[in-house]
Amino acid sequence: MTIDVEEFPTRTRSGVVRERDMLTAAFVSSDPDRDTSLRGYLEQTGLVASLQHWPTSLQSHLRPGESVPDVVLLDLSQDVESCLALAAHLRGLRPDVCLIACCPSQPPSADLLLQAMRGGIQDVLAQPIDPAGLKQSLARLIEQSSFRKSDDGGKLTVLLGAKGGVGTTTVAATVAVQLAQLTSKCVVLLDLARPLGHVSLLLDLAPLFSVRDSVENLERLDSHFFRGLLTRHKSGLEVLAGAKDPDEWQEFSAPSLARVVNAALSSSDLVVIDLGSSYSSEWSSFLRLARTMIWVAEVDLPSLWCLDRHLSKMISLGIDPERLRIVINRWHRRDEEILKSFEARVKRPVFARLPNDFRQVSQAITSGLTLSKNHGDPLGTEFRELACRLAAAAGISLPRSDAGKFGRMFS
Repeated sequence: MTIDVEEFPTRTRSGVVRERDMLTAAFVSSDPDRDTSLRGYLEQTGLVASLQHWPTSLQSHLRPGESVPDVVLLDLSQDVESCLALAAHLRGLRPDVCLIACCPSQPPSADLLLQAMRGGIQDVLAQPIDPAGLKQSLARLIEQSSFRKSDDGGKLTVLLGAKGGVGTTTVAATVAVQLAQLTSKCVVLLDLARPLGHVSLLLDLAPLFSVRDSVENLERLDSHFFRGLLTRHKSGLEVLAGAKDPDEWQEFSAPSLARVVNAALSSSDLVVIDLGSSYSSEWSSFLRLARTMIWVAEVDLPSLWCLDRHLSKMISLGIDPERLRIVINRWHRRDEEILKSFEARVKRPVFARLPNDFRQVSQAITSGLTLSKNHGDPLGTEFRELACRLAAAAGISLPRSDAGKFGRMFS
């Protein structure tokens, strides 16, 4: 298909290019004259949200987990060997980075094409660069990224608490166990709650590895390595244990956590993340991937006050409002009047109500069990229905017995 160069900055085959779908980019050059032209080529595409200039010596300064943009344009007119070494280094830091080289010869020599391919470069453009050709390369990247994010995002559910102490980890662990049991799929629970992770404690697990091990081995973090870090629960759920020391969070950057999330998505059918009650705008890249973002709250003034502001913040970060879900934990019937008023104010319904059952929850936490043993109790039933709705949102069909039991939740 031929792309209209004039029209493309606002539209691709997949539809309108929104600002949040635009690319981050960098160009690598040591020639001031080439710097100006390469910057101009990228800016003229209208598809780049942010642009950096890097020297070829950058390899010695970048470390695993540091931010690598979506696309890097490398100038091979001078130091070819250094540029190709940098390309291989960038590929190790971020496997999905798009590397485009521009070379002085036209057409590029077979030897140069072979070297570029071995260095992980996907596209080679001859100088002077054809703006339409560069735009088409970026167009393909946007479309491929959009489809990949759409596919992977269907797997991802993120849980956050309106504030500390509302039971976010209990809800996350129980829902993840229910998903593993109901779907018989590979379900992974990532414990990214600050300052300490409690998932392993609640599930009575003794993990050998944690999220720290994944962040410290980003250069080796493929699907096989990632699965070796997981601890298996008796329900079939796979868990990546959380931080064991609050100081560990000083070493966890947003890009490194995004790499861990991507590794989980590429090696499982469903991913659940417990983020606790702390997050930052730097995490928006993988927050936007989530099919469903569940906000856990209680019916009290501090919790609902915080929840209102969190919902507004999520929308400002580009999170689709239709993906935001409110789950009320420790619910009582007397709370309904307050909830109706809150729903009217935020213009968003409560997604699920989890009845208050302090004795059952306390016993489960103490004994390392999950809230799924008694099929007749209201709390266990609500958790199973919540899990069914999340499975349906991810496009996963349940076995006939479970689908019939909770079929009314799929409408």
